[in-house]
Amino acid sequence: MTAILTPILQLMPVWFGLLFVGPVLAEVLTRSPLSAFLPTDTASMLVGLSLYQLCMIFGGLYGLVAFKTGRWI
Repeated sequence: MTAILTPILQLMPVWFGLLFVGPVLAEVLTRSPLSAFLPTDTASMLVGLSLYQLCMIFGGLYGLVAFKTGRWI
C-alpha cells in the first residue's frame, strides 16, 4: 500500500494545481470584467478546448513546475 500511495502523494503540487488552481482561475476569469474579452463559445477557443480545460491544463503545468523547482513562486 505504501508503494502505491507514495508516488501519488509526492505529486501533490501537480494535483493541487490541476484540481484547485485551474478551476479557481477559470471562475475568476469567468466572473471578472475580463470575461468580456474572452470568447463565449468553445469552438473559437484554442484547439477547441473550453476555458475550464485550458485553465486546468495551465494549473497542472504550474503545479508541475512547482513540483520540479520545489516552490510555487
